[in-house]
Amino acid sequence: MKARNSWLLALAVAFILASVLVGSRREGAEFAGTDGQAMAAVATLSPDYQPWFDFIWEPPPEVASGLFALQAALGAGVLGYYLGFKRGQRQGQRKRSDAGD
Repeated sequence: MKARNSWLLALAVAFILASVLVGSRREGAEFAGTDGQAMAAVATLSPDYQPWFDFIWEPPPEVASGLFALQAALGAGVLGYYLGFKRGQRQGQRKRSDAGD
């Protein structure tokens, strides 16, 4: 492994450990989603607010978390495909430019 990769790996591990340690040091703090925080802010700012529409179907929590995981996996797959495609293009251009020299 190259020295640069080792430094990047060490830096990534340090960031992950720091985020876990900082987040776990707050006593009494709970993880709250942005949807819940936004609903609380709207209720505080405009108590008589009425939503524009209601959901046709609200999935159970297990299904919702599964759909979220599926969305994350699809996004990671698309991102990985794009990065691999661009890397292949770059390598192909290098080979063509080396062959032309």
